[in-house]
Amino acid sequence: MLTPGFKVSQDEEFLHLCINIAMVRFNAPGMEMVVDDTLFIFHLSPYYLRLRFSQSLVDDERCKAEFKAQDESIRIQIPKLHRGQHFEDLDLPTKLLARQGDLAAMGVEEKTTHQPLKGPLIQEVDSTDAEKDPSVGGINEAVGTAPDQDLRQIGEQFDWELKQTPAATENSFNLLTAKYGFDDKYERAIGISVVNGNDINELDQPDKSNYEERIQERLRKENLKFDPEYYVSEYMTAKYGNEDDLEINGIRTLLKFTPPLAKSFLKWYKNAEDKDGVMDVQFSEIEQKQMRENLPNKRYMVDDAKRLYLTILSLLFAYNFEQTENEGVHNTESAWTIGKLAPQIAFLDQQIIIPNKPSDVSIIKAIVVTGFRRSLSYPLHRNYELSAKVWNYVYYILRGGKRLVIKALLDIHEVFRFHDVYYVYNTILLNDLCSWFISEGNENVIRSLAITLKNDLDGVKKEDIDFDCVCGVDEETSQVSWENLTVKEMEHLAEEEYLQNNDSSQQVGPQKL
Repeated sequence: MLTPGFKVSQDEEFLHLCINIAMVRFNAPGMEMVVDDTLFIFHLSPYYLRLRFSQSLVDDERCKAEFKAQDESIRIQIPKLHRGQHFEDLDLPTKLLARQGDLAAMGVEEKTTHQPLKGPLIQEVDSTDAEKDPSVGGINEAVGTAPDQDLRQIGEQFDWELKQTPAATENSFNLLTAKYGFDDKYERAIGISVVNGNDINELDQPDKSNYEERIQERLRKENLKFDPEYYVSEYMTAKYGNEDDLEINGIRTLLKFTPPLAKSFLKWYKNAEDKDGVMDVQFSEIEQKQMRENLPNKRYMVDDAKRLYLTILSLLFAYNFEQTENEGVHNTESAWTIGKLAPQIAFLDQQIIIPNKPSDVSIIKAIVVTGFRRSLSYPLHRNYELSAKVWNYVYYILRGGKRLVIKALLDIHEVFRFHDVYYVYNTILLNDLCSWFISEGNENVIRSLAITLKNDLDGVKKEDIDFDCVCGVDEETSQVSWENLTVKEMEHLAEEEYLQNNDSSQQVGPQKL
């Protein structure tokens, strides 16, 4: 059986379905339609379509179907049980195609006495631990669903820290089958892509390194990649450059530019009556087709959903930076830029912080700092103020709500899908991440993440962004010496030298003959 293309719209009284049946001889007696509460089934060999809606439908004399020969489609009209009731997410095909066990992901209550089994058939549960720290698989309950609970309080109370687990020993960690990607479900994919020219990857042995090795290699290579002279030059040009320098560099233009999605949120927020509400976002036909045809229709049982939300946080920063630097237009370097700025892609690093190592930095602040470090090391424009603005754009998208985040993820997914090498990151991460978030992403969790990000971002200073920089080489031993410098210290040293040079040039006057 084939799943046909379809589109759903609504008015006050009806749902309107347009089902495409291209290259099939229409046979009215062979067509079957079933309307059962929230379930709709369509069958016309070889097509079969089963849709589940968030509200109830009714099958009566108003229900009708009409074949349109000119565009080879069937237009179906189904009455709503309650006139004027609004059906949500009709432009999310992944949710409409959900199976019976996935209704909870749509926020629809099961109306049968039988509850489908979720999770492994045999599972050990510690009730005490579950009460203290609900698994993120049940993250909806952990956030708090009380409608009267203040949203800011939700954001402040929700614990975003990742669980600390003992590091795997050499005996228990199989070096030949290192896992990575979406919920650590993939292996042996990146090594093959490297042979084919994948220069986003920076791991020496991507298919053999474990979590801690990826973090350590990332930190070491970020220090090596960072060029203090490049950064200082960019900083001094932005602060003291003349009009020609600024025009050539382009930093002034970028600092004034706002990416399309962040701009749409700001426009909505300016005119919104309820500024604590969720932005109304509509998906285009192209986006609906992308969700229907290019994303897997799966049910996910993830081990650690917090990590997936944090991965989305890094991806949103990388995406907004790419959009800002390219002024809203993708180019041939877009996938590379996004991949390099997201540690979950370039280093397959979803941990960010070394497990069980004492740290007073929260995981979200660690991701913010990592975003700063990478954006000051890889792109063409390496400017602290630009990176800080981009993090604010991430906050705007999160505040816009789940549907605005989906728009960003779909755009990222499409950028990688069209690349003949980088598409591997769709295979191991973005396909599943987009599909999972569309069906199971939680609006309260997104709001919590936005508020926590804003709180941590407000506390980040230039003194928090540091690098181990090469400061010299011993001529006798050829040993490299390193010095840890913060961004603030580099800027201070550069300005001191600049002012000294200006003073000395002003002191030298014209010579008398």
